[in-house]
Amino acid sequence: MEIEVKNLTGLRSDEKIKMTAGEVLAVQIPYERLEVFAETLQNAGVHVFSGSLLYYKRMNLKVHIEYLRKWYNSPLKTDDLVRQFNITDVSTRLSKLSRAEIQKLTYIHALLSNNKHIVFIDPFINTVNDNIHLFHKMKEQLVNQGKSLFVAASRLEDAFIVQPDVMKLTEQGLQVVETADNTEEDSISNVSKIKVKANDKTIFVTIEDIEYLESQDGKTYINLGSEKFVMESTLQGAEEQLEAHGFYRCHRSYIVNLHKVKEIITWSKNTYSVIISNPEKAKIPLSRAKFNEIQEKLVKL
Repeated sequence: MEIEVKNLTGLRSDEKIKMTAGEVLAVQIPYERLEVFAETLQNAGVHVFSGSLLYYKRMNLKVHIEYLRKWYNSPLKTDDLVRQFNITDVSTRLSKLSRAEIQKLTYIHALLSNNKHIVFIDPFINTVNDNIHLFHKMKEQLVNQGKSLFVAASRLEDAFIVQPDVMKLTEQGLQVVETADNTEEDSISNVSKIKVKANDKTIFVTIEDIEYLESQDGKTYINLGSEKFVMESTLQGAEEQLEAHGFYRCHRSYIVNLHKVKEIITWSKNTYSVIISNPEKAKIPLSRAKFNEIQEKLVKL
């Protein structure tokens, strides 16, 4: 099954997301596009789980699981599923379920479903560690059943929970997120990328995509749109590394990508801001002493 990227971004693109039997995809999709993504897939007949409970809430757990098993004519046994997902009280009504229990029920539903394409939307929001382990067990079973599994996460770190190799949807289309696991050693030294941290993962971001860097509480953060990553360097070290790529130290605590600068605004005699060309039009402080120099550098780009 193929999903056209242009239907998700609203922009012209020939790219397609391919869901293949027995394979897993993990993609970071901006939160504001998740609803469109879910509707697109539902209209295509894909089984989408978004965390909401759309069942007969007066049923208890065991009755509902048995109902689903018979509906899909599944060979899986109810008692086996109850044990696998650590359900302690099968007599609990669906209306009384906690969020963690609802998640378990969606995992069971996915296993029982006869749909070949399964999609989970932000499955790790407000979850517990035990359920993440159960999710991975379910993932293995879905693959063994020959189903495709697509996990759409609004947070990049959640996509990495699914598997080491993930992608992200941007206005430029679908891009592979390079990590220490999927990048060859030769390309790690590629000067067009820089190493950053996302939770316990090391990833490599394209330098030209960086909008600005900032120093806060002794850490250096790289900003790419709505995402923020930690760089294992001081701001001074980052300046030395990125200066040749068109980056400029506009303030004691900030470095901007000159290629991303949209305008400079004078708020008062001593107060200036560099406006970044992004949807938020981020306002980065500009030191008075840097006011003339940054304009000279922008002219020479």
